[in-house]
Amino acid sequence: MRQILPPIVLAQKILGQQKTDERAPHRMTAHCMQLEQPEGVLLYHTLTGELLLLEKKEAEQLQKLSGAVPTALAELVPRRFLVPEGADEMALADQTRDIARRLMGKDVPLTEYLIFTTTACNARCFYCFEAGIKKATMSEETARAAGEYIAAHCGGKPVNIAWFGGEPLVNVKAIDVISGVLHQRGVKFRSRIDSNGYLFDEALARRVKDDWNLYEAQITVDGTEEVYNSRKAFVNPDGSPFRRVLRNIGLLLDAGVQVDVRMNMDGENERDLYALISELEMRFGGKPGFRIAPRAIIENKGTVPHCYKEDERRSLAEKVRAMWAYLDKKGLAAKSTLNRGITLYSCWSDRTNAATITPDGCLGRCESHIDKGIWGSVFSEERDGDVIGQWLERRPPEERCRTCEFYPRCARLKMCVMHTKRCSPVEREEKRIRLSRAVLGAYEEWKAGGQARADENDAL
Repeated sequence: MRQILPPIVLAQKILGQQKTDERAPHRMTAHCMQLEQPEGVLLYHTLTGELLLLEKKEAEQLQKLSGAVPTALAELVPRRFLVPEGADEMALADQTRDIARRLMGKDVPLTEYLIFTTTACNARCFYCFEAGIKKATMSEETARAAGEYIAAHCGGKPVNIAWFGGEPLVNVKAIDVISGVLHQRGVKFRSRIDSNGYLFDEALARRVKDDWNLYEAQITVDGTEEVYNSRKAFVNPDGSPFRRVLRNIGLLLDAGVQVDVRMNMDGENERDLYALISELEMRFGGKPGFRIAPRAIIENKGTVPHCYKEDERRSLAEKVRAMWAYLDKKGLAAKSTLNRGITLYSCWSDRTNAATITPDGCLGRCESHIDKGIWGSVFSEERDGDVIGQWLERRPPEERCRTCEFYPRCARLKMCVMHTKRCSPVEREEKRIRLSRAVLGAYEEWKAGGQARADENDAL
């Protein structure tokens, strides 16, 4: 048995070691992901964050566990991988997260911002969830006020910004103004952007890293040239949008900006996405900072509204899982980072240190719907505490949550406009994909570090 990652510091502080009678009947915790490896079996505790590697013989004993804990597995008891029969683990996870929230306090600085520079867009994606919303673009005055608000409310701490839209590059001026104010005020910040990539050019790509402190761009590419141009439906394009976007991806990579190509998959474009992967590999494979991330479209709200049935969603989830595996083998997959903190938040909507900023300067909660959860303004110090409180309320757990391995990492909100129905097998499969990739990534880093240490010893 080897420890790959120690428990999360705060979780260990709150929980300590489990003290139970090893002679009493124990069972495997529900809050554990198991991943078979050639060397043995990885155990990842989703509440404590500890990652262990069991040897094959130990894993076999674990599978046969019945009643008292064998000596070889005794260490799993204080580490909470084995718990007494009848233990209420859901209650323990709730208590742990409640204590963690209290320790963090309520009056935390606002250091995370998702900024809608505009709701206008130069494309007409058929699945866009923002279809039909009012078109608005942030003025220079509002952008300046937003920058000043961020500087005044970050508590002197570094700030993270996500530029969003619509297409955020429709309003480059707002990004320039906000970034300029932060530079002038001496605020340490970095930013990322969600973009279709069409409006980048050589001049902009050269300056975004210094002017905007841009470290990452997520650019959506849904197919090879003919498919992409049809699906994106750009307004008055100049030449082939596909070729232009690929050129711009290259410009950003050359400028030292990481590029994540997001590939949205529905029931029509799976085979074409594999052809796209081959094309992207030929053009950008091996370039530092280039990564690909496939995602399933499970609901179209744009020009062709469609809600997928459960069996369709299951099929898409499986196809996305297979594509992740394909990309991993090629070394092209975007990395999934393992969260080394207790999961307290669902998304931007319930992070106490985060806010969205709309084009007219309103402060909101929801990143997926611009008009949801408005609680303040960059032009005022007033806050609507009732709205903030509503977006912190959790949805009551379902009975299946008691035995769900992901429960300690799940926080479903009552006000959520994206996940309004009960937790589905597709959602759980998507969680499994992301978490398993993150765990395996941590394990690979550990192995690489171990090899590096071995090489150093050999050299002595």
